[in-house]
Amino acid sequence: MYFDEDDNAINLIEIEFRDGALYFKAEDDDNLQSDNFQKFEDPRNAILRNLNNQVLMKSNEMNIPVLEDMTDHEIQANAHQTILMMQAYKETVPKSLAMAILVNGKKQIYSLSCQNHELQFKEGPPPNHIAAETSEFIFYQHKVPGHKKMQFESSLYPGYFLACKKEEKGDFKLVLKQDCQEVDTFMMFTVQYC
Repeated sequence: MYFDEDDNAINLIEIEFRDGALYFKAEDDDNLQSDNFQKFEDPRNAILRNLNNQVLMKSNEMNIPVLEDMTDHEIQANAHQTILMMQAYKETVPKSLAMAILVNGKKQIYSLSCQNHELQFKEGPPPNHIAAETSEFIFYQHKVPGHKKMQFESSLYPGYFLACKKEEKGDFKLVLKQDCQEVDTFMMFTVQYC
């Protein structure tokens, strides 16, 4: 069998089975690259809607993501709140399509964050390079089987997805919701690129 040392091969020097998992130790651990995210291509503008056709937007008063009924004219008139930028990231070890969700406010870019399980738009764009396996700004975009809809899973909190929640006043708020293994329409979104 042909082997070329320049093929990025790893020499394993130790294998250990612990707690039902197999662990490998490489000969030269210091040169192994850890998981990370790197901005990939230019962001694409998009409108995100839930199944009730409500538009995801950054609220004016606070930096929280909300969903509102809007006409196409209202979406364009409030573009600094409604037109999102979907920034793709590539990973060292790809799991799914990694995305950051941004909005270009009147004077500032805001990035959707899920820190402490709370969703909010933070001032500033996410970093070009994230040297970690997870990030408060990265969401995995998954196609919903049998639908033309998408789900967005938090990389920081695996198993938690962006979802719509109806507030007591009747308003809809964007939240992180744990997946319950059943089809949950509150976790489904339409992504309309523009």
